[in-house]
Amino acid sequence: MGMHENIVDTVKADVLVVGGGGAGCRAAIEAYDHGADVLMIVKGRLGHSGCTLNVGTTAGVGRWSVSGDSFFSAMRDLLAHGGYLGNQEMSKILVEETPESITELENWGIDLEENQDGSVKVTHAAKHEYPRNITFKTAIPGQHDYGYPPGIAIMDVLISQIRNRNIRVMDDVMLIDLIKSGGVIAGATGLDYLNGRLIVFKAKSTILATGSFSQVFFTNSVSIQETGDGQAAAFRAGADLIDMENTQFIPSVTGYLPNSVFFNVNGDKFLERYGITTLDGPVDKEALCYAVAKEIREGRGTKNGKVVIDMTAAWRDGNIPSSILDRIEKNMRERGTPFPFLDGAKPFDPRTEIIETKPLAHTTTGGVLTNSQCETNIPGLYSAGSVSGGVYGHARPEGYTSMITVVFGKRAGAFSAESAKDIGEPILDDNEVQFYIDRALVLARKSGSVNFVDLKHRIKETMERCAWVIKDEATLRIGLEEIRKMIKDQGDLASDSPYESEIFEMDRWVTAIEVQNMLICSEMMLTGSIERKESRGAFFRDDYPEADNDNWRKNIIYKQVGGGIALEHNPVELRYCGF
Repeated sequence: MGMHENIVDTVKADVLVVGGGGAGCRAAIEAYDHGADVLMIVKGRLGHSGCTLNVGTTAGVGRWSVSGDSFFSAMRDLLAHGGYLGNQEMSKILVEETPESITELENWGIDLEENQDGSVKVTHAAKHEYPRNITFKTAIPGQHDYGYPPGIAIMDVLISQIRNRNIRVMDDVMLIDLIKSGGVIAGATGLDYLNGRLIVFKAKSTILATGSFSQVFFTNSVSIQETGDGQAAAFRAGADLIDMENTQFIPSVTGYLPNSVFFNVNGDKFLERYGITTLDGPVDKEALCYAVAKEIREGRGTKNGKVVIDMTAAWRDGNIPSSILDRIEKNMRERGTPFPFLDGAKPFDPRTEIIETKPLAHTTTGGVLTNSQCETNIPGLYSAGSVSGGVYGHARPEGYTSMITVVFGKRAGAFSAESAKDIGEPILDDNEVQFYIDRALVLARKSGSVNFVDLKHRIKETMERCAWVIKDEATLRIGLEEIRKMIKDQGDLASDSPYESEIFEMDRWVTAIEVQNMLICSEMMLTGSIERKESRGAFFRDDYPEADNDNWRKNIIYKQVGGGIALEHNPVELRYCGF
């Protein structure tokens, strides 16, 4: 590799798994069990990164189901809440393979929350026809930097299975680019940012499992690693993406409890105006997000751009178990929020204090387009979990996050490993490899002179101002112009650096890579949001407030054409159920 040999290593595997959350772990386990030599690379450390750790309840039809519930009902609930934009074949697979996946997790040591009589504890979440949400628990939780008990339980059993198989794991390695050779994905470049090494990974199959891209917003509930690395790398390599315009939001940065009361700046209890009569029971989070965001948008928020929430009644009424209230109170007193990655929240006493709040970005529902075998449109590339799009449509009811990771992670692992058996060792042309190395080193050199930390801040500020819960064309166009100016400005800057490659500052280099990915994902989100002239699921346009089934019961597909973004419309096939 010429002058760069001293910082470039080559690592080989049959199947390369990029990501260490639920989808990545389950994919690695299945690929290994199908006879593949598997390597996982994790941006962060295994068990301390990704979004699976934050999982709450799990929706499924199983031995706990009530009379009348069925796979069809669960599938219909999922598709209806997403505005019928979800892939119906993949939704069917998700609900039908969920019971097997739950049984598998139980066999591996996970437990289910139970009632006093030993039956499985089931809750009835919003937008589900029947009560079908269960909660995972673990007897001996592992050590994790963050997370909620159900998500920790999932990761504990998956990591245990990874270690039982001695699957190779490389921590603190960030994906830079997918290597495309002869029209096939033949591996990737990565940055080992603790040891200052560029790594060329050669693989017969590559699985993306890198999570969402909600870090394009300041106020978000996702892990700090979720900067769109997989979506952007796939797009650069020529993979098609889907539904990139949509994000799900959470109504309140403080959370909310039954009997909570929301006020606007005028002291009005405004929820009934939006058809929400009570918070005591299942509540459509999309409707609640819209109500809170609309009050703020129309000038009835506080000077800080928020509304007011009063949760004090929860401690007076005694309807919520003290164990839950104690945990909530601890989070509020220490951090001001139940969401692990939300910075800047003001600590408060929820028993006595009334506090300001606003929505926060949750997970993006769009991403890499795959078929039911988790294959992308590029041979050799697979995708599973939140980096993928198409299963949900434009929203999902509570409880499907955990199972999409293990159901489709398992499928990605199986199909990628079987494909790898028929493929010889990838042959990479030195000039092709050097192209990807040079691109990475250009970003490293730029990081010595460009303030990418400031650029990341500007992306987040622009996206939160211009692509928040409720959108309109004028503001979206302002945001798109600002993002494209950032792309142009940093692209025009010289890549010369006064430093030798051995002393590149790793933090700056990582941020430079993240910024490129965030810019691509932001440009796609804004472009698609302008294109979709309707409101559906969690996607709200103030200038097009109604769903338009005649013109927009279709997905937006994002393609790379000439280095730019081209959009195509793909009508939804109502294969199993519809309106």
